[in-house]
Amino acid sequence: MRRLTEVIAERWPDAPPYAGKFTEVVPHLTIADGQDDGVLDEIEADVLGELPFASRVPSVDLMVHDGTKWQERVAFALRE
Repeated sequence: MRRLTEVIAERWPDAPPYAGKFTEVVPHLTIADGQDDGVLDEIEADVLGELPFASRVPSVDLMVHDGTKWQERVAFALRE
């Protein structure tokens, strides 16, 4: 995922990841956001026992934020 991010940033330098706010982009998976602390604690306890994990990624989605929520703009299939 790190290399994919680098390639995309090289291809479209006028649109850097996170608007260029970070010098290094660390790939991550957001599982939950904005829930109460109790809910987040429960999710963390459930997930910790499953890490690390491996997965195949058949596609990536371009997400855009409209000021209120994130929406998928387009999906790109990846080659195997």
